[in-house]
Amino acid sequence: MDVTVFFGLSFDDRVAHSGKETSGGRFYVGPEKLMRLFEKWLGLVHPNRDIEHLRIEQYRQALLAFKEENPEVFYAASFDVSQFATSHELLKRRDELLLAGWDFSLKDGLPSRLKVLALIEASVDQQYPEINKGFADRFRNVLNVLEDYRLPIVDFWHHEPEELLPGYLRNLFWKLKKKGVSVRRIASPDLSGDSDLAVFRRSLESQQPGKASLSADKSLIIIKGKTESSMATWLANLLRNNQDFRPMCLVPGKSGTLDNAFIQEGLPGMGMQSASLARPSLQILKLLPAFLWKPTDPFKILEFVSLAVKPLEEELSRRIAEQISEKPGIDGDGWRFMIRQYFTELEEKGHNGIKSIRSQYQMWFGRHRYDANQKVPKTEVLELYSYLRDWALDIFEEQGGGNPTLIVLSEQARRICELVEAQPEAELTNLQLEYIVRTIYQPAPLQIQQEQEGRLDFVRLPGTVHRDTDQLLWWNFTQNEQEHFFSPWYKHENRWLSNNGIDLHAASDKNALLLWHRKQPVLRTREQLILVVPEIYEGSEVHPHPLLGNLEALFGDLSPITVNLDQAKGLETIKDSFNLPGKVKLDKRRVGEKKAFLHLKSDALAQQREKETITGLESLFYYPYKWAFQYKAKLRKSPILSVVSDNRLLGNLAHRFFEILFENPSAIEGMNKAAVERKVDEEMAKLLVREGAVLLLYGREPERLAFINKLKYAAWSLVTMVRSNGWTVVQTEKELEGEFVGTEVKGRADLVLEKDGSSAIVDIKWRGSSRRERELKNEEDLQLVLYAKLLPPEQDLAQTAYFVIENGKMIARNDSAFKEAVTVSPEADLAGVNKRILDRMEATMKWRMEQLKQGILEIRCRHTLAELEEAYGEEQLEILEMKDRDAPFDDYKVLIGLVE
Repeated sequence: MDVTVFFGLSFDDRVAHSGKETSGGRFYVGPEKLMRLFEKWLGLVHPNRDIEHLRIEQYRQALLAFKEENPEVFYAASFDVSQFATSHELLKRRDELLLAGWDFSLKDGLPSRLKVLALIEASVDQQYPEINKGFADRFRNVLNVLEDYRLPIVDFWHHEPEELLPGYLRNLFWKLKKKGVSVRRIASPDLSGDSDLAVFRRSLESQQPGKASLSADKSLIIIKGKTESSMATWLANLLRNNQDFRPMCLVPGKSGTLDNAFIQEGLPGMGMQSASLARPSLQILKLLPAFLWKPTDPFKILEFVSLAVKPLEEELSRRIAEQISEKPGIDGDGWRFMIRQYFTELEEKGHNGIKSIRSQYQMWFGRHRYDANQKVPKTEVLELYSYLRDWALDIFEEQGGGNPTLIVLSEQARRICELVEAQPEAELTNLQLEYIVRTIYQPAPLQIQQEQEGRLDFVRLPGTVHRDTDQLLWWNFTQNEQEHFFSPWYKHENRWLSNNGIDLHAASDKNALLLWHRKQPVLRTREQLILVVPEIYEGSEVHPHPLLGNLEALFGDLSPITVNLDQAKGLETIKDSFNLPGKVKLDKRRVGEKKAFLHLKSDALAQQREKETITGLESLFYYPYKWAFQYKAKLRKSPILSVVSDNRLLGNLAHRFFEILFENPSAIEGMNKAAVERKVDEEMAKLLVREGAVLLLYGREPERLAFINKLKYAAWSLVTMVRSNGWTVVQTEKELEGEFVGTEVKGRADLVLEKDGSSAIVDIKWRGSSRRERELKNEEDLQLVLYAKLLPPEQDLAQTAYFVIENGKMIARNDSAFKEAVTVSPEADLAGVNKRILDRMEATMKWRMEQLKQGILEIRCRHTLAELEEAYGEEQLEILEMKDRDAPFDDYKVLIGLVE
């Protein structure tokens, strides 16, 4: 069968009006597709998959070996910074020289850099005889055997001007002509006409375009807007309203925004490929190394278990996410309890997949970890990524082949394995592994939706528009191409290469080709060109396309042909040609006026909980809506994807340390300062790994050391105060229970002390000295007072105090328990103050419960204060003093109208 080939430098991508890639002996090909055709016809072997990553690695090894023998080689500095990037660039230069016809032979006068490349090429031939061949090697093979075979080609059409093409293609054309093939250029477009578009087309081909006046004949339309998503929706509606309007679409990039908008508005999908690194499935690739190193990176572990697609059971992932967000580390007491409880529940349910789930858990969380400053064996890396590769394929098949991203994930995991195996070293550093993963971790294009019947024709690259079209819609008409090419060679190198018959593709020709491709969509459009210009694309500001500057230079003011969707300007210029989408104004729905009370039809809120916490009581007293939402409605802020804040983390770690420090009361009796500090160092070394790994991450050392130093000072201060005042430790984290106004109340005291039959309770806080002093002074230390009441025996009132870790201060109402304490009311009668506070708490409790029985729920915030004061008048004299500000740490602001 006689074959006709249509060739263009961009034709490896989708080509305008080509239909299928092959049809009736017609082939539309770019350099790579052309190479595969020739290899097929000539019986040459071609790679059946992408091996560029292996070529770069093999060349890296050759460059490394040469550099070790020649430390001052020209690429040494760049190589020290990034071996892979330098290898990639030098391999591209090597391929360029090979395509241009250089045989890398050593000749007199050879410039030094070229000599280095020639020596490296010789070493590659000797040391790596089986090195993977790239495009340049394959093309040279084709040229070498082309004359010995008969080709089925009759006509060969090329898109670009021959004089702008690289020398290796011109050489190919010459050989084809010798074999009797008709080699011709695709005909140029007819530029006649007097429309605005025709004038613009001719100006692009003119050496002196001059000036022109706009007739606003709708042959040129510019559509502007803020974001591409809103513009895509508008365009989809425009096309739906105008069924006869069927332009060809030029859609640069690999975003599915326009295609998705078409589908959402009921139009046939174009089946465009989209590519994004944000796909959850591909995120796994860069997260796996976190399981090889210590210290553990809680952020990466949390991201891993929170992915939609992952090789870990969903419920187990959720529990791990909750655990690590609260205590960012692995294998602490809480972690082990959670894991044990999870698998116990599975066994009780008789779950069939326990063995598989346990195996998955061990794969990620039960493996040996290596210090981040050391190296990891290649076998460990291969185990992880081989597992991921096989898992992705298995899940793809289990899901019926409906998720193509899993195939991409499996393929990229396979490439990582190949690249790891190609490393000559038996062990890899953290940085080496990072380079390998980043090399492969690419936004591979995927066709999520199939092409649908009745879709619009589209292309992605300007250089693929090679035939005339009546109407063209140029989506995302912004600067998204390389601006300029520069020669990587010095002048004397170019001169030597030229003198020796090495025909490099000059930078000037590359730039001329860039400009030539840029103009083709305009030149090939006969009747109407619509340019869509967003200000923001994929979340980033973008610059207008360079051709917009040509338009402005030719016509000046473009407002007569410009439609601004956000400002609703210019629509009148196109309303006669199109049935425009209507605009529906949405009424702004406000959350509503902030109300001081919610009125319920039942007394459900007044039904007692089984046990009330002391924290819950405080919410009920001061902010009843928080209590109702949290404890009755059970609305919780999800901890997923949010590692605990630093202050809360430091407080949690400090509490855990003091719990450990005082768990054996007799042990602290003989401790001196040095012993206490050693205890801090020993315990924090373990605690940070299990519950505070955030502080072990790179760059957190100053904060970690500052925290440990504060903890040492605070620990010694507290031990000293306990001993010097004659107290002995009874228990830490002591659970307290009792009755308060007919309600069972429970709490947990941080530190309980005893001396001569009397007791003291110390509430340990990470920070907030001023706040604690205010609470004591204003008689708002409700927790401490209730702790004192609940601590048996009830008839003996316990002393109370706050201990603030951040500054090592003890804060109390007086110094009767701790002589060193900062006192706020030294002369106050402790028993009288406590009774007064308890009486007010009881009165407040009864008052709130009566409100709830009546179905009244108070909403207290700064906006409702006036209404509340008016409603209550003088009736609140015997209760706690209410707050005059918004609730702190309020997760329910949206529900009460504070956030709109």
